[in-house]
Amino acid sequence: MIKGISIAWMWISRVWAMLTALITLITGAIQGTPADIEGAHLVNETQYVLEEAYVMGQGLACDENYFYTSGAISALYMGGLGKIDRKTGELVQKKMFALSTEFTSKGYDHIGGIAYYDGKIYAPVEDKEEKYPLVLIYDAETLEYTGTYYDCTVEYLDDGIPWCAVDYDRGYLYTSTFHNAEEIVAYNLDDMTFSHIIPLSQPVDRIQSGAYLDGKLYLNLDPHNEDATKTVYSVDIETGGVSLVFTRNTSGIETETEGICVEKAKDGSVRFFIADYDKTVAMFLREYSIG
Repeated sequence: MIKGISIAWMWISRVWAMLTALITLITGAIQGTPADIEGAHLVNETQYVLEEAYVMGQGLACDENYFYTSGAISALYMGGLGKIDRKTGELVQKKMFALSTEFTSKGYDHIGGIAYYDGKIYAPVEDKEEKYPLVLIYDAETLEYTGTYYDCTVEYLDDGIPWCAVDYDRGYLYTSTFHNAEEIVAYNLDDMTFSHIIPLSQPVDRIQSGAYLDGKLYLNLDPHNEDATKTVYSVDIETGGVSLVFTRNTSGIETETEGICVEKAKDGSVRFFIADYDKTVAMFLREYSIG
């Protein structure tokens, strides 16, 4: 009996592997590869499909060894987390249904653009009405909820909390509204109390995620247009000045750009890692270089 179960499971695994490979080929061919653009070079692209993509289609953060991801299937009240080995590109860990019943029972169903700092994942979480935004803290090693969360309900967040980013130099966590943000909202990182706002030099619309590096906050935008054009803007933390960093075209079928993390490479160039989700079965992790 046990032998029969083992054989059946072996064949199921093979069929699933072949199906995954086929879907990878199909979605990759349909999606295509974004062309280089002036000022930014596509360095690398990794594709994830099916159950892997389901924990990657929202947020992206990183440390030296791992990428951390978040995904959401709202119909199932499922917010998931993932962990990718940066050397191999392998999804080495995932946490399905990362939102406990403590939150899902109150209508929370969406984990947005996450941030990483000091062994912790900062996860912005929205309820269905987007009225009571929270930030949940997860252990980056285990992907388990630590039991700590912060209520981020302030007058400046009137449509949820789509993303967050950690300013490790100044000790703040930043976020904003999704639509037509006119300011960045700053919280004290040590206790998540409201600190101040940073007025922006121009409104920024449809912010999916943000990441901090060297005095600048980089925002990944998903413009609501019919082509595949996506944009990355920077915000000067001291002045609130908004500047276009680069524009790219994701090509292929409809794609929603999501998470972003930014770091400085050994050669001095700035590297952008961006998660692009095809809103069905595939997620593309793309690395861009500027400078």
